This record gives sequence, C-alpha cells and structure tokens, in this order.
Amino acid sequence: MENWGWLKGTMSLQDGHTFKVLIVDDEDLTRVLLTQVLERLNLDNLVILLAEDGEEAIQIANEERPDLILLDVLLPKVNGYDVCRQVRLIPQYNPYIIILTARGHSGDRERAETIGANGFMTKPFNPSLLSQQVLQFVDKV
Repeated sequence: MENWGWLKGTMSLQDGHTFKVLIVDDEDLTRVLLTQVLERLNLDNLVILLAEDGEEAIQIANEERPDLILLDVLLPKVNGYDVCRQVRLIPQYNPYIIILTARGHSGDRERAETIGANGFMTKPFNPSLLSQQVLQFVDKV
C-alpha cells in the first residue's frame, strides 16, 4: 500500500508546523473511522498516513516521522507492541503513540506502558475520548 501520503483536513498549529498522524490498522473500516475522527477536528496542516501492517508502519515512521501514531496491536507481519518498541529505537524521534486494541486486559495496558506507549484505548474506541487525547497532544506541539 503506497498511498499513505494524502493531505487531509486542516489544523492550525502555532508555527505552521505540519501535523502528521500515522494510523496503523489492518482493518479498512477502522482506518476509515479513525481518519474521520481526525478530520472532524478541523486541524490545519493535518497529514494522515495509513499503514495496514506493522512492517509498513515502521517504514513510514522512519521516512515520515509522524507526530502521533494510532497503533493497533494485532497486525500482520509485525505486531503493534513490536512496532512501538522499534519506533522507540529510532534516533532523535519521539512520537506520541496511542495503542488501540480489542483486548482490554490490565496486562495489555501495562505492556503498552512498558514498551513506551503514551496512551492506551480499547476498541471499539470512543471517538470523543480519542478526540480529547489528540487535542491534548496537539496543544503541546
């Protein structure tokens, strides 16, 4: 899938910085829903990048350096935990990573924190809560 560089939506950051978000999920519907949640925030300079598997996510993270990564756990090729771990090893790069998973066990949340995720949300996700988390992060950028 090489169509990950689409410009979508609009969001105003103080310095005109482009705000890149990488959505990583192997389910088309989830990628569409997450894209819609982000677009409804009406943020200028928002670039939404999409990946269908963990291998592609790592490649895009290396090349594009997204500010925020919305990361599913159960992915083909490389699982979300390993993606998070590998992204954290990229020199001079520290994105905000929110793990999204259908599994809501306390052990999953602890594992996400241990490998360096900044947030954790179970699917089906609450669009309002996700929007709040994204906006809180945008305010810090």
